[in-house]
Amino acid sequence: MVQSSKPETVAPPLTPAAALRFTISPAIRTDLPDVINLFTLYAESLNIDLSFQSFTEELAGLPGKYAPPTGEILVARRAPASTELNGDRKSRSSDNGGDAISDNLAEALGCVAVRPITFAPPFDADHDLNTKKCEMKRLYTLPSTRGRGVGKELINEVVRVAVELGYDEMYLDTLASMKAALAAYEKVGFVRTKAYYYNPNEDVVFLMKKLKKEE
Repeated sequence: MVQSSKPETVAPPLTPAAALRFTISPAIRTDLPDVINLFTLYAESLNIDLSFQSFTEELAGLPGKYAPPTGEILVARRAPASTELNGDRKSRSSDNGGDAISDNLAEALGCVAVRPITFAPPFDADHDLNTKKCEMKRLYTLPSTRGRGVGKELINEVVRVAVELGYDEMYLDTLASMKAALAAYEKVGFVRTKAYYYNPNEDVVFLMKKLKKEE
């Protein structure tokens, strides 16, 4: 067999940054079909009944408790080729006083939401009623994006939004079996805490993060 003297050219492996570029934006009216789809995929991925959270009613009433000025839904979308950075926050607004119209209808890759919460008895024991609390909900990314930075940036961005909205503490619950998500939350400072609402699942883990430094 004759061997070629020309050296073989091996393409460098794609890094996550090169392989997937995306933007994260506050959801607007025209994003709601994608939000509903992502929320539905989230629920299906859990393999548990979310009726105790009135999930069907939540979908029907979106944005509901996630609506500004006390909440927000964030959507990650595949970015145009001109976008240079992963997780680039892209603000969309309208000058005519109506709903903004998205100028980026690229594929929706994931979502996350934040809403205000108030602890009801008996979960309000030992909690300062003057502390402004919020809850992170519905973090979900398409399976094809896992390990490529989308979930991480959605978490970072929703925490930033919560701080911007003036919350003191952020809460969430997840399943112990969702080890990657649990590790991602703990990596950004969430710590395990006691239950803050009724959840019938034995596998549930409750987490909390202080958003403001104690003076």
